Amino acid sequence: MNSDDREFIEEAAKRLDATLEQLQAEEIRLRGIVGDARANELRAFWLNEFDDVDMEEIRRGLDFDDRSLLWVWNRLHRNRDRRARAGRSAMIMNAGRDDLDATPPKKKTE
Repeated sequence: MNSDDREFIEEAAKRLDATLEQLQAEEIRLRGIVGDARANELRAFWLNEFDDVDMEEIRRGLDFDDRSLLWVWNRLHRNRDRRARAGRSAMIMNAGRDDLDATPPKKKTE
């Protein structure tokens, strides 16, 4: 990998870190608005831990703040994954080994 690749990954990691900080602050703000009990219920909804009837009932009752918190969790999840991949790529480049692959293995489907 050349220095341009290294700079790109480092810049991407810095931007992801900044975005994660903003999203975490927004999560704290929204959790304060919706309250702990509702945030816990929304977390279970986000993780799809309810049966279909309960999922539909919660879905119908979502307000703007609920939807915003779910959106923040989706973005946090996606950006944490991207940040981990950037870190993995940087570690491989810093090791100086071109024979390593920074892409995570695909999950097996049954």
